[in-house]
Amino acid sequence: VQLAFNTIKNGCKRGVFSNEAGLGSSVMVHSNSCVREPVRQGMWGIAEVFLDTIVICTMTAIVVLNSGAIDLETGLVREGVNDSTLVAKAFGSTLGRPGEWFVVLAITLFAFTTVMGWSYYGAKVTEYLLGVTFARVYRIIFIGLIVLGAIMESNLAWDISDTFNGLMMIPNLIGIIVQIPLIIKLTQNYVDRRIKGRDIAPILSYNRDIQADAEAAVAKGIS
Repeated sequence: VQLAFNTIKNGCKRGVFSNEAGLGSSVMVHSNSCVREPVRQGMWGIAEVFLDTIVICTMTAIVVLNSGAIDLETGLVREGVNDSTLVAKAFGSTLGRPGEWFVVLAITLFAFTTVMGWSYYGAKVTEYLLGVTFARVYRIIFIGLIVLGAIMESNLAWDISDTFNGLMMIPNLIGIIVQIPLIIKLTQNYVDRRIKGRDIAPILSYNRDIQADAEAAVAKGIS
């Protein structure tokens, strides 16, 4: 029971860190997309979480469990295998050195894109709240925090990350719950028009400009 509890707890924490589901951070990227219908872009967001968590993370877990690096009875990493090199050792047990180097390359790219992504998120939020000047200051502070994160104890870094993820998730999930009626309305409208082929009113968008454009297009006979 304790093993199952720890698995679920750590899976949720690392899963959120990996796919950002519920944090609201990826909205800043999706909102810049050039699509007319919010439901279609939302589906891309759902697909990202599915591929990241269900496909990639599950495949990684299967490789690790079958590599012998973990004692399946206790759930503990075997002696001589470090937590930080667990996945690399697992791939290396079957594919040899190329497998280990593949994992190293994947982690390097993941770390780089994560740093770039969160830098963009933070800069946009700071610019929105305080202006362009403060956004530049934020970038300088962000670079300093990258160095600090690289040299601090890993457990402390994870604890800080989990804490701030939780602080982001709580207000965002409250906002999502409040918007549930609108989400249902938008999705139902999309399904009725695009999948069921019903001749009904155009996009029900939260964005008034998009809604006005859609209504004007329908008035002119443009789908």
